[in-house]
Amino acid sequence: MSIILNNFTGSSGFSEALKQLAQGADALSIGVSYIQMGGWDLLRKLAPDISPDRMKVVCTDQMNITQPAAVSRAIAEGVNMRNFCGPVTYHPKMILAHDTKGHPIRFLIGSANLSYSAFTNSVEAGLLGTDKKDLKILKRWFDDVFLNQSEIFTQDSLRAMEENWRRAAATRTQTRLRVRRGIVIPPGTPIPVEAEDIDTLEDIFATIQLPIGLLNFDYARNNIRNVGYLREVLSNWRNVKTDKASSKQRSELKLLGFVAEGQLSALGRAAAAAQSEEEVALLWCRWLQQTAEAQLESINPKLLDAKRVFSQFWRLQPDVRDYFLANAVNPEERRTLQTIELLCNSREVVQELSLEDIRTLEPLLDQPERLPPNIRTEIAEYFDNKGTRSWKFADRRIFPNAWHRAEQS
Repeated sequence: MSIILNNFTGSSGFSEALKQLAQGADALSIGVSYIQMGGWDLLRKLAPDISPDRMKVVCTDQMNITQPAAVSRAIAEGVNMRNFCGPVTYHPKMILAHDTKGHPIRFLIGSANLSYSAFTNSVEAGLLGTDKKDLKILKRWFDDVFLNQSEIFTQDSLRAMEENWRRAAATRTQTRLRVRRGIVIPPGTPIPVEAEDIDTLEDIFATIQLPIGLLNFDYARNNIRNVGYLREVLSNWRNVKTDKASSKQRSELKLLGFVAEGQLSALGRAAAAAQSEEEVALLWCRWLQQTAEAQLESINPKLLDAKRVFSQFWRLQPDVRDYFLANAVNPEERRTLQTIELLCNSREVVQELSLEDIRTLEPLLDQPERLPPNIRTEIAEYFDNKGTRSWKFADRRIFPNAWHRAEQS
């Protein structure tokens, strides 16, 4: 029997304990109250040799903490997921490892739910054991819960769970951000990222959609990044059409919908005749809205990302939208602008955040090593690459406005 304590000298933490639990195992039985995306991704990383279809999980939507996105992902991967349906509070945290014959060989039990913070830096306590008597008791308990006190997730139950989770997650997020605003940080001191902040980031980014889309025109490669340069290329189409050195421009015009089969498309011809950047943006946004998604995907899958983020932008709170449009080319407000653009790739909870909430959230994203692993790489890449490009142009004001005009016309 081993004592498990996160971040305590002389004891293994829960991540290391999960590795030991899964080593050589063929199957897992998991009975936990709550599951979050970061926790599920961490489980899959720490137990890579156990196939999802060899996992049984019973969780709960009580308290609206389990993230529906995590449940849906696990189901899609083949996990046998069930929702506790008994008349009492369901609050266990137990994982049981089995051998190839189905016999239990190890258990991990304690205070940690299946969340990234619980398995990394939250104050948690537990036991990793192999006692045969305890294993038999835990197996009987889990089998009873799984067979007699839980039910499969249905599309209807997931939809209801999603709606309830959204409201609760928004409230939790706003409450935590209010608490953070009251924390005084001495100048020059790194912003502490606490377990509650990790859970907040989990809620905010639980529904993030990847790859990260942008609120501008940068959906080709590295040449045609802004609408001003697009107009220059279109005005010189006769030369671009035949010049060998212009192959990249032709390729990117095709990826953006302005060229088809080597000729200017209807969109391309209309854009070439347009009198302003705003008119070109309106034509492009209207084309995105009216073109079937299957056709857009065949041209360039990134165009679907554009549709997604422009639509989400107009679901944000009015103070957030107004601030972004008013400061789109203001370098002094760049970090907040980037945070808003990034949030347009998520759904549900971000629609409830005020500008003050977003400003409070902003510094938490500056320490990618502390972020849940399911969002860490993408956020770091955004801030290091595409999230840094083309801010000196007015595209991030022009295109969201054009999208809104196209929707209303």
